[in-house]
Amino acid sequence: MNRNRKAMAGLGVLLGLFFTVNLASSSLFRSARLDLTEAGLYTLSDGTKSILRELEEPVHLRFYFSREIANDLPDIKSYGQRVQELLEEYVALAGGEIKLDVVDPDPFSEEEDRAVGFGLQGAPANAAGEPLYFGLAGTNSTDQEEVIPFFQMRREEFLEYDLTKLVHNLANSEKPVVGVLSSLPLAGGPMNPMNPQASAPPWFIVETVRQLFDVRNISAADPTLPDDLDILVLAHPKGLDDEMLYSIDQFALGGGRIVAFVDPFCEADQPPSDPRNPMASMGADRSSDLGPLLEAWGVELVDDKITVDRMNAQRVGWQGQPIDYVAWIGLRTESFAADDPVTSELGQLNLATPGKLAQTEGATTSFTPVVKTSAEGSTIATSDVSYVPDPARLLSDYSAADEPITLAARLSGEAKTAYPDGSPSNPADAEDGTDEASDSDQGSEENAHVESGEIQVFIVADADMLADRWWVNVQNFFGQRIAVPNANNADLLVNVLENLSGSSDMISLRSRGSYTRPFDRVVAIRRDAEQRFRAEEQALETKLQETERRINELQRQKDGPKSAVILSPEQRAEITRFREERIDTRKRLRDVRHQQAKEIERLGGLLKLLNIGLIPLGLALFSLIRGTSTIGRD
Repeated sequence: MNRNRKAMAGLGVLLGLFFTVNLASSSLFRSARLDLTEAGLYTLSDGTKSILRELEEPVHLRFYFSREIANDLPDIKSYGQRVQELLEEYVALAGGEIKLDVVDPDPFSEEEDRAVGFGLQGAPANAAGEPLYFGLAGTNSTDQEEVIPFFQMRREEFLEYDLTKLVHNLANSEKPVVGVLSSLPLAGGPMNPMNPQASAPPWFIVETVRQLFDVRNISAADPTLPDDLDILVLAHPKGLDDEMLYSIDQFALGGGRIVAFVDPFCEADQPPSDPRNPMASMGADRSSDLGPLLEAWGVELVDDKITVDRMNAQRVGWQGQPIDYVAWIGLRTESFAADDPVTSELGQLNLATPGKLAQTEGATTSFTPVVKTSAEGSTIATSDVSYVPDPARLLSDYSAADEPITLAARLSGEAKTAYPDGSPSNPADAEDGTDEASDSDQGSEENAHVESGEIQVFIVADADMLADRWWVNVQNFFGQRIAVPNANNADLLVNVLENLSGSSDMISLRSRGSYTRPFDRVVAIRRDAEQRFRAEEQALETKLQETERRINELQRQKDGPKSAVILSPEQRAEITRFREERIDTRKRLRDVRHQQAKEIERLGGLLKLLNIGLIPLGLALFSLIRGTSTIGRD
């Protein structure tokens, strides 16, 4: 009896401790989390902590969340709780510089009017049509506003970045000035030449840059660059005249920083079509370069060459079958310079028909590769992709180079002007041959011809990577365009701009989301299988085509005018044999294609066995053995 009473008392104590610990932990440790993700997606980055601790501008955040309406939406309710807890963590780290208001706006209330005034969007959430508000509005001491209209759950992995970017923008009202000179419609443009009113929106990469920098669009027709530029972005600089090239030359030598995207074949460059000659646009020049500037800077974009990479090829559909298109490249971590802050935390870059960069002989500048292909990278002629590329032929004819190919690099160090005679419009400017203007110069010192100087240039051998289709999925949310990145293309550009402008705190928290997580072993098995079966498949395809050609030829003889040709029994037997052979060839071709998937299915079955069967069984055995040993000791 005493034993039973003790057991009941012990059980009561355990239950009391259970509820006490749970209540206490929910209050004391409500924001505590154990982050087991590979990239630490739910742990605040050092960049965020640095930005919050160094805040000198007070920031007022208003978190609008319709909590009562969200009670019927468990996912939204849970995500709203996470957003609030993260904001409270920001407040704790900011040392009193961030004030947070959590507002539950009732319908038709002043709080709802204020939320709408900030630009927040209410989403219908129930049968009554009551709006659910789930957004953030921030202001600073100068009444500058930054808003997240609605927290999209599909952007959850970017939550820290979105919040930190909002705070960073409010705390740093003076943004570096970035000039953008491009022959591509980065800022938007007409979708249809026949309907100029229907204009295409700006590319998302420009919208991303505008959130952190003061962006100025520069026309190639302008004779000079603006005087207040900090950084110049050259995106597919096609057909620039000598006067503009000279301005870029002097900007670089005078201390200006440059980011250049040059391309031997830019698929985003769509030449105007001529109804009288539709083929003319297909053969139009889609390359860009910087004339004599690249040679002066010590770098070369290899002429008429496209970089291909079998190991990083993107999967496309071709003639009803998936195939690796080696000219479209998806690079991952192993292709990026781990010691460069611009690329050290990138996960994936998608490029299309990029070029090849190489240091020129006798260059005085430092050439530092930051993005490369795999060890099996190679090059092909531009003509192989300029009309109608054949992915199957490119894959079968693939021949790997001896070493990885550089796709992006830093250029730094002493460089000389590409225009030693001075401005093309006034060559007499360089007669003195000095770096500084003399007292007798009629122009200002800023307009003096610069013969040499230290340059800082980041160059990429691809401009297609800036287009939306290569890095972002665009979705519509009640009329608002939502960007869900699937690659780090925009992050690379923003990282470079922040690095060149001297700001690096944001780099450590950008690109922390995990995009594509391929099964590397599965990819390798698929690639090996395709290589083994590719020759047999092509032989069967050729045989099938020849068989069908012979059948059609004999059939035409049979069905000639008035059936003048009467087939002999041998010819009819040949037709029958060819038809049977065609059926057999098609069957063998299907067998070959099915065989390509067998090893992958076998690996998938093994993984399922390990995860569903063996691992739980192992845990059960471990628990049983441990429990048995405990009972034995008792």
